[in-house]
Parts: sequence; structure tokens; C-alpha cells
Amino acid sequence: MQQKSISGKAINKTITSEDILGKEVIDAEGAFIGVAEKIFIDPKSMDFIGISIDKGLIRSGLTVGKNYIDNIADHAIFLKIRVVYDIKGKFVFDKDGKKVGTVSSIDLCGKKNKIKNIYVKPHSSLFSFNEKIVISEDYIENIGDNVILNIKINHLPKKQILSE
Repeated sequence: MQQKSISGKAINKTITSEDILGKEVIDAEGAFIGVAEKIFIDPKSMDFIGISIDKGLIRSGLTVGKNYIDNIADHAIFLKIRVVYDIKGKFVFDKDGKKVGTVSSIDLCGKKNKIKNIYVKPHSSLFSFNEKIVISEDYIENIGDNVILNIKINHLPKKQILSE
């Protein structure tokens, strides 16, 4: 027999907080992001808004809206997206395969999971040790195991290079 709530809706087909909290969160490419730590619910509409993800002691947490969640399975929560914060520490190569440096930080477009700029700590003798390269998303060709640019590093506009 199906259990019903006061509203008359079947509650045995719903998801509870126990089904979400403590579960691993996996991005669209299969990478482990962290563990679901909190659930956010709009106090007026009582709608589910999203989850907070604990990424461990050293890394700061992350909030993911419900529109980025693909599936809540028995063993994990699967996202529809690749989380852009995970490109920190990745190597950056230019169009010709020359190593530019390592991603040190990211600017996002508002609160979206979309890159505006990446900041790269250079690995090349073309730059001094205290410079940082700002690369607009317009110059990013591909993000995978590494970040690949669609431009040669020596064609990057000079305004893109900052002294710290």
C-alpha cells in the first residue's frame, strides 16, 4: 500500500535529506567533486534550490544549483556540468603546444559556472617570476586534462600580463 502525506501525495517516491547528505558528488566527466553537505530550500516557495558540497579540509566548498544536478542515484549525485574551479593547478599550453604556465585562479561570470578569465603563473623565461598572465575565455580553445589556448603565447596582448 502506498503511503500518503497530509497533502495526499505519495511520499514513498520522494527523496529525503538522508538520500542527499553525505553522498559523493560527481561531475559530468566522472570526476569526484566532494560530498553533499547541505540542502538549500527557498523559505517562501519551499522549492529545492540546490546543495552545498564539502570539498575537504584544504579546499573551499562549493554551492551547486538544482539546474546543474542531473541525477540523484543511490550511491552518488551526478552533475550535468564540469565544475570550472577544478581547472586550478592545470597546465596551460598555447596553440603550438608551448607550455605557458599553471592556472592559479579564475574569474567567473557572476555566479555562473562560466569562465571570464583565468590567471596563469608563467613557466617560461619570457616572463619574470613576479608576473601573472590574464587570459580571457575568448583565448581558451579547450579544457580537459590541460588548458589549451587558441593563440600563440607571443601573440597574447601585452595588457594581459600583470606584475604582482
